Amino acid sequence: MSGPEDEGGAAATWSVDLDGASMTVARWGDGPAGIVLLHDGLGSIGQWRTIPGRIAAESGATVVAYDRPGHGWSTPVPTGAWPADWLHREADRFGRLVDRLDLDRPVLVGHSDGGSIALLHAAATGGAGVRGLVTLAAHTWVEQRCVDGIAEMVAQRETIVGGLARYHAEPGAVFDAWSGVWLSDEFRSWDVRDRLAPIGCPTLVAQGRLDEYATEAHVVETAAAIGANASPLVLDGVGHLLHHQDPDLVVRVVVQAVTEIDTAEYRSG
Repeated sequence: MSGPEDEGGAAATWSVDLDGASMTVARWGDGPAGIVLLHDGLGSIGQWRTIPGRIAAESGATVVAYDRPGHGWSTPVPTGAWPADWLHREADRFGRLVDRLDLDRPVLVGHSDGGSIALLHAAATGGAGVRGLVTLAAHTWVEQRCVDGIAEMVAQRETIVGGLARYHAEPGAVFDAWSGVWLSDEFRSWDVRDRLAPIGCPTLVAQGRLDEYATEAHVVETAAAIGANASPLVLDGVGHLLHHQDPDLVVRVVVQAVTEIDTAEYRSG
């Protein structure tokens, strides 16, 4: 088992029971949570590596991350492909988790599918309870480039599952649930761009220029769908796993975004 890394301060971990699931939660810092991290489709708390602790140390904010059901050591474990509306279900669950943890207007930082969940949560609530958003390679519709990339991953399933075993109790089940929904006919029409306009909080939509699962149109159109509150940012030299490929860059981008969000709120207040 590989858990949260401790750079920037030791992470406290505990489990939260919600909707019949038991989810692992980790916290860096002792104050009220100012930033919440939402992991990608094959991710977990441990796969954020040292980033949560570094963000906490450099921003001065308490950082919280959690494992969705089936990820890491959270339960239940999936028994097949997730349903086509799984991102919406997870956004709803995240809203209940925010209430359970009594989080007060955090900045949400979501990578890939975690970014999609953060966007759906903010859109459904009109941004209420969310101070700001930072998405890293989030999806808002299904591009052929993404489908092709995941199909290539399925062809390398055994190697990928072996690598995930360090972070997940049931890595094969997680991989099959995630790849199964992304490659399903039902999910091909998934598109939430027309749902994003209600997001009323400052939003940074970031993506690596070398992203293997999305074109640059994705970051531009996602920001445009949100409107004046959103800014697109294309980052050179990184692909989809930008937080692994250049953690220094990701920490810098997140900390700067959080600082700008808080400064703008202070001035408006």
